[in-house]
Amino acid sequence: DDLQIDAKRCLEGDVRLLCTAIFTEDQRKDPWEHCCRLLDVKDRISDDPGEPFRSVTTPAELADLDQGVTGMLATIENARCLEGDLSRLDELHHRGVRMLGLTWNGQNELGQGVLADQHQGLTTFGKAVVEKAAQMGWAIDISHLNHEGVVDVCESGAPVIATHSNARTIHDHPRNLSDEILRHLAEVDGMVGVNIFPPFLAPPEETATLATVVRHVIHLMEFLGKEHVALGTDLDGISNTARGFRDHRDLDALANALDGGGLESQVVSSVLGDGFLHWWSNWSAPLES
Repeated sequence: DDLQIDAKRCLEGDVRLLCTAIFTEDQRKDPWEHCCRLLDVKDRISDDPGEPFRSVTTPAELADLDQGVTGMLATIENARCLEGDLSRLDELHHRGVRMLGLTWNGQNELGQGVLADQHQGLTTFGKAVVEKAAQMGWAIDISHLNHEGVVDVCESGAPVIATHSNARTIHDHPRNLSDEILRHLAEVDGMVGVNIFPPFLAPPEETATLATVVRHVIHLMEFLGKEHVALGTDLDGISNTARGFRDHRDLDALANALDGGGLESQVVSSVLGDGFLHWWSNWSAPLES
């Protein structure tokens, strides 16, 4: 098949948790219905006893899973699916969503993405969404969000993460995070997941490799600390990957590259999941019945 993630590869890579993005394109005409359909798919997979995937909403639920079962933490990528309706957060919470990406690359009712940047912050609705989501125990994903929007999120008091973003100082791409943004994230104990999509790692004339990934990791750690940089591959959201990393089967190769870059074994483990789990435990909220 054409998927980059499946049960066999997750088992081979010993993947314990996937942040499963419920993604809505900027141009989609039925964003809420599309979002609900994807959540239905997630639920069917989770409820199927023959599938080694289960929905989770807290670290405790993840810890209770059997060996060989991968947890799925539902996230929203592009809150356009809300269509200006704040009450939809309640439905999403009930369905297990615990992380919210405010925009994709364009503009929506909440704010501006990096490719529609008019240097404006979050809208009134966007700020209301962030406030309510934080009250419900969600984290806010600032990947794709413009600079002013990120500053607004960091000032909101909500838990902040860039789930699949890299360092702009290492590669100057609009999807990557400037050092100024990294300083804002550091001030609020934010987290960054490193993306393995070559256009976000290096310019076209260079081959993006695992060594390139390590360079981004090290730069991010200089601002955020060693426990606040994770892996946010964006698998099944990208067309190709850094050389040396096909998919989760190559997590050991990434670990070796991080070790070769001078990172201690404890720091390598943090990048590969321990750091995110610790960070997640600080803001997670259980699923109400």
